[in-house]
Amino acid sequence: MPQELAGAFPLLLQMAARAQSGSEGARSQLRIQPHWTGVGFSLLGQQLVAPMGEVTEILILPPLTRLPRVQPWIRGLANVRGRLMPVVSVTAWLGLPSPPPWRGQRAVVVEAGDMYCGLIIDEVYGLKHFAADAYRGEAPQVHEGLQPLLEGIYGSADGEWVVFRPSRLLADNRFLDAAL
Repeated sequence: MPQELAGAFPLLLQMAARAQSGSEGARSQLRIQPHWTGVGFSLLGQQLVAPMGEVTEILILPPLTRLPRVQPWIRGLANVRGRLMPVVSVTAWLGLPSPPPWRGQRAVVVEAGDMYCGLIIDEVYGLKHFAADAYRGEAPQVHEGLQPLLEGIYGSADGEWVVFRPSRLLADNRFLDAAL
C-alpha cells in the first residue's frame, strides 16, 4: 500500500468513530414528525389537495377528440402515450359553467381499477406537505355537489387546503353514467 494511503486509513477510522459516538446524541435530538403529502391545485377558486396515492400524473391539457352521445362534461378523449383517456370538466359535471380555457389549466390524471381519466382543474401548485397534526376533519362550505368529494382540511403557512378525494368521484354513479 502506498504510504499516503497507509496514513489515510487510520484517519478514516478515527472519523468513523467520532461520527458514531456523536450519532447517539444526534438521534436523541432528532424529532421525527409524521406528515401527509398531496398534489395542490385550484378548482372553482378553492385550494384543494388530492392524496398522492390517488393522482397518477398531471398533464398539460392534451388535444381532445370530441365524443358523440356523451354528457357535455366529458370534454373529449385524449391519446396519452397510446392509452385512451377521457377528459372531464369537474366544473361542468357540477352543473356550473366551465371557465374559458387558459394556459394554466391542467388535467389531473386519476386511476382506480379500470377507471382512467383526466380531470380538468384550474391550476396546479405542485406537491404540498403538511404536518399530520395540521389536519381538521371538517370541510368548508363549498358548492354542494363538490361536498361529497371532500374530506377535511390541512392548515399551513400558505392557507387552508381542502382534501379532494378523486376516488369518490370515480365511484359516483352520476359520474359513471356518461352516456346520453
